[in-house]
Amino acid sequence: MEDETVEGPPRIHPDDQVSEPAADGSGDALAAIREAVARAARRREAAILAALAIAGAIIEYPLAFALKSLDRSGLVRALPFLGVTVVLAALIPLALRLNGELGLPGAPLIAARVAGEKLHFSIRSLLRVSLGYALLAAMAGASVLALVIVPMMLIQHGGAGLKLPKTPMLTVAPGRIAFVGASVAIAAAVSEEIQFRLVLYAILGWIARLMSRDSRNHPGRGALWIVTIAQGYAFGLIHLAPLAGTLLHSTSRLLIGGLVMPQTWEGVVFGRLYLRRGLEASIIAHAVMDFALFALAAIGLLSAHLGAG
Repeated sequence: MEDETVEGPPRIHPDDQVSEPAADGSGDALAAIREAVARAARRREAAILAALAIAGAIIEYPLAFALKSLDRSGLVRALPFLGVTVVLAALIPLALRLNGELGLPGAPLIAARVAGEKLHFSIRSLLRVSLGYALLAAMAGASVLALVIVPMMLIQHGGAGLKLPKTPMLTVAPGRIAFVGASVAIAAAVSEEIQFRLVLYAILGWIARLMSRDSRNHPGRGALWIVTIAQGYAFGLIHLAPLAGTLLHSTSRLLIGGLVMPQTWEGVVFGRLYLRRGLEASIIAHAVMDFALFALAAIGLLSAHLGAG
């Protein structure tokens, strides 16, 4: 499958245009102006993306803990993750520059809006592809859960049957789960996709180019697959880390556990979508998948309440 964003329709940026220098030196002045305009656009884009990443995390964590009925100590445990968000948000300007060097898509909708350019694809096509990948990510996560995690838990319990622990979220009203869950889904999708797909993908892609590159000085196809899996693995680890203290008791178990996290393989799917269609597509797919999961949880609880009544 070709990477449509990388190998798709050419998009000429002002600082990529080639022209013959004028004899009076006006060509150099025009090129300098274009470069200044391009740098200003990248700075505005970086500021927008950083604000979205931090705002998404600030909204996500309190709502997620409220949904799980956790106390303030839970919010304190979220501070290191907020710190990670701030660090990755600070790397957004670097990531945007690396995206241009590596042929990665970045955030095409935001970039076009900031630069005042026209889009080279239809929004309807973007939504259709994003919805398809949302379903694919949900299937990947469900497959890992059904084929790996549940059998491991059954083996751990000696095959005597699996008894799921009761969580505080099961006592939350279905309507609250649906409303708050939708807010968490959107905030998490925006913040996490900027951090892991836009920023981490660019950094890992730069490292991969040192080992393998194609004729355009971009990472090779095999290297891009390694980057896609690596950033998905990091995505799974960050979701596993809050459980490490109670479920895992060593670094090796944490690292192995990251391989069987559903979020790891969902992150691989989102990474593939990012490579093909850009940041906005992966945000849409991530939000749709999370929202669907919260909606199913709300429907399940509502059915249980009605059955109990």
